[in-house]
Amino acid sequence: MTRTILRAVLIAALLVAGCSVRPPVVTSPAYPDYLYPTVPAELLGSPAARRLDDAWAFFQAGDLANAERRYVVLVETSPGFYPAEAGLGWLHLARGDARAAELHFGRAVAASTDYVPALVGRGEALLALDDSEAALRSFEAALALDAGLSHIGRAVEQLRFTLVSQRITAAREHAAAGRLPAARAAYEQLIAGSPDSAFLHLELGRVERDLEDAAAALGHVQRAIELDPSDPAAFRLEGELHAAAGDLAVAIAAFERVDRLAPSDEVTRQLEQWREQLRLAALPPEIRAISGQAMVTRGELAALIGSRFADLLAVSLDEGRTVIVTDTRDHWAQGWILDVTRSGVMGVDAAYRFDPARTVRRADLAEIVSALLDLLAAGDPGVAARWPSGQPVFSDMPACHLRYASAARVVSGGVMGVLEG
Repeated sequence: MTRTILRAVLIAALLVAGCSVRPPVVTSPAYPDYLYPTVPAELLGSPAARRLDDAWAFFQAGDLANAERRYVVLVETSPGFYPAEAGLGWLHLARGDARAAELHFGRAVAASTDYVPALVGRGEALLALDDSEAALRSFEAALALDAGLSHIGRAVEQLRFTLVSQRITAAREHAAAGRLPAARAAYEQLIAGSPDSAFLHLELGRVERDLEDAAAALGHVQRAIELDPSDPAAFRLEGELHAAAGDLAVAIAAFERVDRLAPSDEVTRQLEQWREQLRLAALPPEIRAISGQAMVTRGELAALIGSRFADLLAVSLDEGRTVIVTDTRDHWAQGWILDVTRSGVMGVDAAYRFDPARTVRRADLAEIVSALLDLLAAGDPGVAARWPSGQPVFSDMPACHLRYASAARVVSGGVMGVLEG
């Protein structure tokens, strides 16, 4: 009872104090950007509605003390008159007390969830409290109810951009610090809001790759390519993922797109490396085993030359030379043996024997390499002109030796070296 009496006395005092001052005529509002707490239809005509204008007039005249007295009286004497709560929210916001402002705006929104002035005010208070996400939700709710709030529309766009930028930065920081699950969650949240963002899918693809989820990584990078087929970074990641999975043909196709969009020496080298790996992978196991051997046979050398210089040999084969070989029908490298003999790089003896099992000596190799150089020079005369020449001295091969010229040629060019001793 005592509390009720004191409350009544306080209200009476406020009413007396308020009535002693006439509402000002406002010609230049102190807070022109603050939204007037309009009275909804169901509250129009009430005494509180008529007194609300007086409180707002004092507020816009900059007389916050008189405005506050009137708002407090309205709140105390008219329970449920939520425009007064919104008015108090604006008043506290003007004083820089965002916490109190948010409390009053929140009460108004609780009383009427579609009350636009309180939604806008609550958004402003939340912004001042650095709660951008909650502010955005409040502004969006207001904008959904009143699309004519152009300044709120601009604020929403700016907030969305700022929040997305902050989230992207956070996602990248998680990834850079190795917090991959957190980075994944951050990117997934971003993509939920912007599902058609190519670069978000690409960056999440990198995170998934680092998490060793190749299928998820490939799914995101392919989506990135669908959304932006002009980004070489997406094709690069696609190629790397396919290469890691051992699918070199698809990896090469992806890097060929990179090469068209953003050519570089590094991309060229990677393509050459993968093409060579793919070529070697297609070779029979016998030829892949040669690199680990101390010596090589004529049949093995024919396979090496034929597989590595197929295009060069093909030029000579087009000349239609016919060679008879009698001892290689069942040899695994027969096709390449025929190519090197028909091109003149390697030969047969008088009995048309190739002798594929015979070990190749250094002098034999020098002669064969020299024959390859002749083929190169035939297709590009400049090669012969650029090839170094010299007359090296060999302790085991005089200058009158039948194969001296071939040995001198390949040693001078750096293809073969001289053994010590």
